[in-house]
Amino acid sequence: MAGLVILSVFVGLQLRPSVMLAKRHASLLDGIERRSPARIQRLTADQYKDRWGFSGEDLAASMVDAGGQFLALVVTPEDESVEIEGSRAVISARLRLGGKPVGPIGQEVMRRINQLEHPFVFTWERQSFLPGSWRLVKVDQADLPDDLYGYEPGDFGRALRGE
Repeated sequence: MAGLVILSVFVGLQLRPSVMLAKRHASLLDGIERRSPARIQRLTADQYKDRWGFSGEDLAASMVDAGGQFLALVVTPEDESVEIEGSRAVISARLRLGGKPVGPIGQEVMRRINQLEHPFVFTWERQSFLPGSWRLVKVDQADLPDDLYGYEPGDFGRALRGE
């Protein structure tokens, strides 16, 4: 009986919103490091929309574009803060990129991201009553321009294919 109580408490603690959200956010950063569009899209809500007009699919393509400029990529969150209010949560963190850039584009991506003054802001929403239903609905970064220097999702991939 005591074992059942301990197990119930352990499971209950693991299903808290803060724990589930931390796991989802870590999985998103891992998806970026691995350049896995499927993982990134799995974590984004169908209604994902950011100030650049990106959909969840566009977000995944842009992360794969940027990550594709590295042989190895490490994304490290710094100064992370988490605010959870009901079914909505905001995670703010400066992201530090490390790894082995392939060439000058990778070096420039790393340099620019690492020099950003303001944090990235990730907005998550719980999509249902299920503890694991947190999905990313928006990403913002105040230092990045509205036109993203003319970038469109998939530009790097198209350039490499000669399109």
